[in-house]
Amino acid sequence: MYNVLSYFIYFTLTIPVIVFVGWKCFKIGKIYLLDVLKDDEICNSVNKLLLIGYYLLNLGYIAISISSWGNINTFSEIIEIVFTKISVILMIIALLHYINIAALYFLRNQIISTFK
Repeated sequence: MYNVLSYFIYFTLTIPVIVFVGWKCFKIGKIYLLDVLKDDEICNSVNKLLLIGYYLLNLGYIAISISSWGNINTFSEIIEIVFTKISVILMIIALLHYINIAALYFLRNQIISTFK
């Protein structure tokens, strides 16, 4: 009973966060990609691929992380496990964001130095 409740709470909290952050990065990230790639069509394609990869990675992690949960016996265990798992997902999202920003920064610098 507690496991099913914890899964429901986990999905209810994580899926909207993942979708919201992914969509915001997709919309706002286009500006950075366009600055680096200079071609709108390639920019849109790369941006869509990044969004799909982001969703697949995070949703895959959610599915895998549920299999590692043990038996939950109390409501306090629900809170502890659910928020621990959510915090890991939020750290993954932040790490992915900073990796993408760093990659774009170095790619932009490489492109600029090529044309000098």
